[in-house]
Amino acid sequence: MSSRHAAWTPRFGTVRALVLYGLLALVVRRGNAAFRETLRTVFGVSGATADQALFWALVVVGLGVVAVETRRQARSEPAFTLKAARQKYLESRVPTRALFAGYLLLLAASGYVALFARDVFFARLDNALLVVRRVAESGDPGSFSVEALVFGAAFVVGAVAFAHAADRVLMAGLRKLVAARR
Repeated sequence: MSSRHAAWTPRFGTVRALVLYGLLALVVRRGNAAFRETLRTVFGVSGATADQALFWALVVVGLGVVAVETRRQARSEPAFTLKAARQKYLESRVPTRALFAGYLLLLAASGYVALFARDVFFARLDNALLVVRRVAESGDPGSFSVEALVFGAAFVVGAVAFAHAADRVLMAGLRKLVAARR
């Protein structure tokens, strides 16, 4: 009977999910008053109930992220009878140098875009939620700033791209360590 050699490698996506959850928590924290007022207006609840709803929504989303990512990372991968076949499989899971360099470039560029648009995004978050409150009250969004919309989109796209690139860089490094472990 031959021995089996496990070939687990970390899956992409976990770092991205955790970074995006952290970003969501930061946005809710920075815009807490505006979110509270929006929940009060849209759902007709008290301020304390709105605060509790925000807290529990973050808890449920956080637990969901941890559960999904734990399940994804714990999925089984193939086992090999030959160490050479296992090693070849592990090395095939490591991104090429060019792809890794692309991830690093994306990490730097998207981080810059997110930081560049961050201040305008947080400064105009209350105005964006004001539009939501106006729609809930009267059905008319009123006027809004296209510039704020562009900066908001730039911040969100930059942050998501940063989270994706950070995930790829960190997981690629871990995969390289696993493959080099022999």
